[in-house]
Amino acid sequence: MTQVDFYILSDTSIAAREQFSCRLVEKIYNLGKPVCIATENTQQTQNLDEWLWSHNPLSFIPHSTCLSNQADDSSVWITHGDDYCNHHHALVNLRSEVPANFSCFERLLEVVVQTDEVLASTRKNYRFYQRVGYPVKTHKVS
Repeated sequence: MTQVDFYILSDTSIAAREQFSCRLVEKIYNLGKPVCIATENTQQTQNLDEWLWSHNPLSFIPHSTCLSNQADDSSVWITHGDDYCNHHHALVNLRSEVPANFSCFERLLEVVVQTDEVLASTRKNYRFYQRVGYPVKTHKVS
């Protein structure tokens, strides 16, 4: 069963949410596990693509996006569609909705920042996961 983790940041910016997501991806990638990032739209996919190239100058995280128009075996995949490219370890959800087929992943990670829109959507997602019986943990990040 998929383990669901909510990372609650005190920050109020979407950029902080994307930066923290890159830190999570880096940690999972360094463990040798595949990870997928579910983004809301093309713009957010491009933002995450850029963040992963530049967020840590001492780190290299090879990744691919759904914008490249070709399937890839990269350990890190960024998509605003439902094409998860067989990544079955972790899914970082930056969408306002629960992603389709999230249950094929071992872990689902939701990143929360203190904006009305993100709080509303992640609270709705939290209630869904609890209602259908998924194990949910919360982590406050300072």
